[in-house]
Amino acid sequence: MAPEAQVWTLEPGGYFIVSLRHGVISWGRPREEVDIFFTRRFFPTYVGKDAINAEGLNYRELNEEILRRALSGERVIRIINVRGQRFIGVNLPRHNIRGVRVEIYGTPGNSLANLNNGVEFVVYGNAQDDVADTMHDGRVAIHGDARDVLGQALQGGEVLIRGNAGNRTGIQMREYRDRRPYLIIGGRVDDYLGEYMAGGVIMVLGIDALNRCNVQLVGKHVGSGMVGGRIYIRGKVPENKIGLTIPYSELKEFLDASNDEGLRQDEINKLLNVLVRSEHVRRNRIEYRDLNSDEIKELESILRRFTQEFNLGESIVDTLLSSRYTVVTAE
Repeated sequence: MAPEAQVWTLEPGGYFIVSLRHGVISWGRPREEVDIFFTRRFFPTYVGKDAINAEGLNYRELNEEILRRALSGERVIRIINVRGQRFIGVNLPRHNIRGVRVEIYGTPGNSLANLNNGVEFVVYGNAQDDVADTMHDGRVAIHGDARDVLGQALQGGEVLIRGNAGNRTGIQMREYRDRRPYLIIGGRVDDYLGEYMAGGVIMVLGIDALNRCNVQLVGKHVGSGMVGGRIYIRGKVPENKIGLTIPYSELKEFLDASNDEGLRQDEINKLLNVLVRSEHVRRNRIEYRDLNSDEIKELESILRRFTQEFNLGESIVDTLLSSRYTVVTAE
């Protein structure tokens, strides 16, 4: 509603408290994260007469007008005053609409570009949940932040986010033969990144923290249930953030109960081995390293498109390619 407002989200389990007298008492996530990743962003506006004015339109009316213009031959369709309309563009795939660019000025609601198959969506603002669900082809670029369940079952094309993403980003991503999706996050993400991932590439770059050490770019349970694909997180990620780990409180209860039962240490170790290697605690391969030559060759082009879209400058590509990453794959 207020373009000049600073916007940030709560971390999982966080809470927000504000007082008229004392201002913000609890920010809902570490203040350092708010200061680094959730700085006030200013997005361009569009003043041309040819744009669709979404003010007062529900999503059906908005989608019908987008489709009408696409079928009439327009290749660039601009929409202004978008304030939470859901399902933008979901009707385009069944009409075989491809090669169209849809520019959105505002904040689209849930399920933007779901089932996308060859359309380019550019958002000059933030986006709500479930962007690019089951996208087959095309491109989504968001100049602000995206929220939960970004790129669910993404299986083709590219999704570029200048800012941050929420929980369960890139879950169930998959690839088939030469159809490999790319999901690039310029900021940070919250819990369950790449959950049940089966293919594709996710990169978390933390661009706003390039000159800061020990700033964590991910939440908990990275790659839990992962069976394929690759996740690249710039910087070193503690191993206890990766995969589904046994909570400390439950592990302590198990050890206390084992001691109470009088089990020998070798018996306890055998039970522990069953617990941590069960099918419910899938292990991940974790490496902290430089990108190899094949990865640089593959990722350079997508990173160049990322920096060009968000006007970040060419030099940052070399910085990102020469950085060290925590690389997570399935064991």
